[in-house]
Amino acid sequence: MTYTYTNPEQTIITDGQGTFIPADADNRDYQRLIENNTPIGPYVAPPTPIPTITATQMLIVLQAMGFITEAEATDRTIFPSAFGALLSGTAAENAALKIRWANLTIVERNNPLVSAFGSLLSLTSEQIDGMFIQASQV
Repeated sequence: MTYTYTNPEQTIITDGQGTFIPADADNRDYQRLIENNTPIGPYVAPPTPIPTITATQMLIVLQAMGFITEAEATDRTIFPSAFGALLSGTAAENAALKIRWANLTIVERNNPLVSAFGSLLSLTSEQIDGMFIQASQV
């Protein structure tokens, strides 16, 4: 037997044994699991969305963490030395990268530059996410 419980944030269904099922799931599949006495894991909330940040917020956090100097953070015409390895393309590719850096206003987590910078700084995906969350609070 299943029961439905609704609170202001979500609706969940339980099989009466403490197993929670997202209400927006295909309940036929879950019902089949319950009938077969297959354990279902606890409800797991979706991950916290990673905010989009401004270039200023990003620069403040990068400088505070020691990845870029104060001069690199305050003068956008200076390409950070920590990211110098990215300047390994043609002259036109390097110029395009410097122009993107100098004119960056909004930084989204899925921006390819973010992944490239993260790799150069040996940051994990979770650490980059944390930096975005921290920067959004500056």
